[in-house]
Amino acid sequence: MKKQNILISLLAIFALVGCSNNNNASSKGNASNGNNASSGGEANSSELIPGPQPAETPTFKVDGFQTKRFEAELFNTEHWEVDPSYDGEAIIDNDNASGGKYLAAGDPSYDGAYCEFNFQITAEYAHVVFSAAYAQTDENKAKALDMSKVYTYEVENVNNLKFDTGKNTLKARSSATEWELMPYAQEDLYAGVYKVKLFINEDVPEGGCPSIDYITFKTTNAKTPDVDPSTITSVPDNDMRNLQQYKFLNETDLTKYKTYANGSDLSAPEGIKLRFEDVETASKYYVQVAESEAALNSATVREATEKVYKFQNAKLGTKYYYRAATSEAALASATIKDITTTDVAPRVISVPNVLNFRDIGGWNSSLVANGKIKQGLYYRCAQLNQSGSSSTKSELDSAGKGLAALQELGIKVDIDMRDSYNVPSKSPADSIGMELVKASVPSGSEPVRWEGGTYSGTNIANQYVTIFNALANCDTKPALLHCTYGADRTGIVTFFLEALLGMSEEDMTRDYVWTQFTQGRNVKLTESDAEFPQWINKTNGCEGDTFADKMETHLESFGIEHAKLEHIREIFVEGYVAK
Repeated sequence: MKKQNILISLLAIFALVGCSNNNNASSKGNASNGNNASSGGEANSSELIPGPQPAETPTFKVDGFQTKRFEAELFNTEHWEVDPSYDGEAIIDNDNASGGKYLAAGDPSYDGAYCEFNFQITAEYAHVVFSAAYAQTDENKAKALDMSKVYTYEVENVNNLKFDTGKNTLKARSSATEWELMPYAQEDLYAGVYKVKLFINEDVPEGGCPSIDYITFKTTNAKTPDVDPSTITSVPDNDMRNLQQYKFLNETDLTKYKTYANGSDLSAPEGIKLRFEDVETASKYYVQVAESEAALNSATVREATEKVYKFQNAKLGTKYYYRAATSEAALASATIKDITTTDVAPRVISVPNVLNFRDIGGWNSSLVANGKIKQGLYYRCAQLNQSGSSSTKSELDSAGKGLAALQELGIKVDIDMRDSYNVPSKSPADSIGMELVKASVPSGSEPVRWEGGTYSGTNIANQYVTIFNALANCDTKPALLHCTYGADRTGIVTFFLEALLGMSEEDMTRDYVWTQFTQGRNVKLTESDAEFPQWINKTNGCEGDTFADKMETHLESFGIEHAKLEHIREIFVEGYVAK
């Protein structure tokens, strides 16, 4: 089974998933004249794909699992504006460079300049570490350079993700002839061609843009486990999951899910960890977090009693900026730090006292190349209020923290699938304007749920129509869906949606058994009466070229309009065009 690779590096900053055929850029920057190089390590020389290729943008081929070097002189530099000191020459001859040439630093005064290259991964599923070799000028050799403010390598139509350096620093050096190979990012990629543009960021610091000697791609088998889950003792700062959840993410055998979830409630995330050890010691700290530096000025002021703040409900694959101080007044002048969250789904959500809460956004989608399901549109969870004889402790807390979390998430619709006698007249979150959609599916109706049959007088297919009508508005009204535990009834509707959106069988399985982390819930997967394998088998019996299309056929059998299902796909999967 394919592994949801979670390998984290101190230098890995931004993620890229899938395979792409397009590119994009913007630019602005500063410049330098670094011009000498050493070989920089284990890479071998560049190789272009044989056969017809666009002359202006060659494609670099990385065969199987190896480390290969792509020389910068092979970049398409048609739109690259160089520093004036280079007399307009983008590619500079120098015997000390690895290939005898290097790419001259960009001109910061030219808005819109970029250069580009393609690379191809031939392995079916490879873990790729992307690096670039840089040098400073003689003038700037003694200066450390924050590379998050210099170059960005961007791949278009890959969910707006970039090879980004974050806060990695190009070190000062004693000579301009010293080159430094800097890892940018590492991620699991499927076989395919990737088109990349290199552009200059808008806030290049003094010290300018270094010259580039070469790019390396190191590929290893992503299907091979990187770590034995039993040896994991901590969770990376940029991952919101708790320890047991994180161990399960590193488990390749999904049938072992009960090894990590033992029946007690472990469904709440730990939150990403924002550290600020450099702040003066105090009894209380004040923290602000935002998705941009500018937004920090209006961000909520949060409190911590230790020099780490556990920030909940961060989005996957997103850079967050934060600052901390010993008083609110001191925040404005506090040092700004940043952290980029893992892009590995699921996104686990914290709503105090509500169990089994997570977003289906962030999982891969097969509907388009490099497809991802958008975050913040559809959440699944356990009940929002106690009802009947339910033993689950899931209920919005009386102090209002749960309501505040729901409001911050922007959820507008509460789809309640519990038995009709358990569904309130209005949503427990009505005070924050959350609309209630009643879609009761009776307890005990498991034998007819996949088919949408009638049970105890309830036509279940009609309830599914009601639910999918609500999901068709998730772009303007994000929804949460729940039953009692957020397990079986919630599970089958979520399965319908995830399959429609092109999630893989493995990813749907991992998301389904994740409910085992919920207090008191025993999820069945391999037992003879397990529902999930039956859903898979029954869906495979439907008409359609792909599993996603088979599910679309099945949902249409309930009376859900084809156009509505296609609209849902457009809403949830960026780049998808309705058929």
